[in-house]
Parts: sequence; C-alpha cells; structure tokens
Amino acid sequence: MNSLKPLYRIMIPILIILSLLNFTSCSTQKKPDLQKAQKEAEEKKPPDELDKLKDSIKKVEKALEAIYEENKKPMFMQQEKIEKQASEGGKKQEGDGGSQSGEQGGGDGGSGGNSDGQQKPQPQAPELTPEKLKMKLEQEQYKKYESVKKDVLELHSVWNSYEAIAITDFAMQTTINDFESALNNLTRTVETHDAYLSLLEVNQLYKYLPDFYMLYESEVPPDLDRLRFAAKKIMLLCEKQNFTGANDVLLYFDNIWMTARPKLKKDNAEIVSKFEFAFADLKNSVIAKNEMIVKAKSEVLLKIVDEIEKMAEKSGK
Repeated sequence: MNSLKPLYRIMIPILIILSLLNFTSCSTQKKPDLQKAQKEAEEKKPPDELDKLKDSIKKVEKALEAIYEENKKPMFMQQEKIEKQASEGGKKQEGDGGSQSGEQGGGDGGSGGNSDGQQKPQPQAPELTPEKLKMKLEQEQYKKYESVKKDVLELHSVWNSYEAIAITDFAMQTTINDFESALNNLTRTVETHDAYLSLLEVNQLYKYLPDFYMLYESEVPPDLDRLRFAAKKIMLLCEKQNFTGANDVLLYFDNIWMTARPKLKKDNAEIVSKFEFAFADLKNSVIAKNEMIVKAKSEVLLKIVDEIEKMAEKSGK
C-alpha cells in the first residue's frame, strides 16, 4: 500500500496538466468556430455590389419618370416653364450688369434710379416664337437624355462588378442572360428618346433582380420587387389602353403573390389583408378598362408593398 503513494504523487500532477491542456484546446477551438459562424453569416447576406445595382436601377427609373411626366404636360405649361427660365436668366444678367454699372457710376442717386430720380423699367422676358420654343424644348430634352445615358452607362459598370460575384455564387446562367438582355434593351431604347418605352424596359430589370437576391439570406422577401414590376407594368400598359396585356400581367401578379404571401410573418396579417383588398380593386379596374382608376389602384398597391418591405426590415433587426 505504501508503495502506491509515490505513484499517486506522480499521476495527480499529470492528470491536472492534461485537464488544463484539454480545457485550453477546447477554448481555442470555440473561438475559430465562432469566427467561422460570423463569417458564414456575412457571406449569406446580399453583397454590396448587388445593393448598388438596385440603387442604380432606381436612379435611371426616377430620371425617366421625370421626363415622362414632363412630356405629358400640355404645351402651354411647358412654354410657361421655358419662358420663366428665360425671364429669370434675363433678370440675373440685368442684376449682374446693374451692380457693375452702379459700381462704375459711383452712386449718383439711389439704386435702380436715373439722374431724374425715376425708376428704371424692369427687363421684360424675351418673347419666344414657336420655332424658338420648339428648339428650346428639344435642347432641354437632349440634355435630360444625355444625363440618363450617363446613368445607364454607370448601371452597366455596376452590373459588370456584380456579374462576376453572381457567377461565383452559382447564379443560373439563364438569369444572368435575361438580366443582361433587359439591360441592353434599355440602353438601345434610351437612345431613341422614348420615355414610355424606356420606362417599360427599366421596369423589366425588376423582374430578374430578385433571382439574384434569392441566392442570399435577406429579411425582405425578394418577390416584393416582382410585385413592383407587375404593378408598374399594368399601370403603363393601361395608359396606352393595352388592357389585354394588363390582364396577362395580372395572372403573373397573382402567382407571385401566392408565392410571397406564405413568406410573410404572422404579425403582418393586417397588411396582407389590406394588400389583397387593393389587389382585388386593381383587378376590377382593369376589367372596367379605366386607366385613371388603374393608375390610382396601382399606386396604392406600390405603397403597400413599400409598407411590407419596411415591416420586414424592422422585424429582421
């Protein structure tokens, strides 16, 4: 029995050392595992390049909407705008000239007066002949489309940055081809200076964009952009009395909503009900073939989609 005591004295320190080594190794393993989990979570989020792509699409769309709405205004309103700009430009030049002459004249009586103390007549806005007005409007349009073209070129650059990532993240080749084809169609259409057709083409990008977002994990259901695409296309088609085409898009809209609806959380029941009532109203307005009501109901639906998106973002935080 006494002979076992030296053995215990040797074994106990060894066991303590082994226990400490085991604890240390477990701790060092847990830390890399945590870092690995954090890295994987980051990798599952949509990359910044994809968000920039969406922002670039919005920028082009917003610019085209402004041109389209301006073109829908009556000619007299466009004329008033041009004449106002000309008048303001004339007053600015007169003001600059007046301040210079005042400095040179050395203050010979109050500002804006002549030697007799009378006020100088205010400059009149130059009258625009129909030919000059037409030329001015064409110049304005040209400047606007040149700006849109720059935005479209930037959109191509942003797409090229994301395309390589999309391939790495196993995006389907058909999706890449569809998006690129839609982007090329938009580029060609902008060259024609047709705001309506350009809006249809830029809207088409929203149909394919969600396919890329589905490669990642996001609080916002990607199908919301497809709903936006459908609502905007119905509105645009009905403006040109194409109610048959709008009916076809309604079927697509219905299918997308059936896919998106189950992905929404239970606490969204009220807004889901609100959406479905608005969608029923949109269907009825297309059946009634009233483009003004279609526009109103489409805009209501787009606002509800925005609400759903904000709620999804809030619940994900």
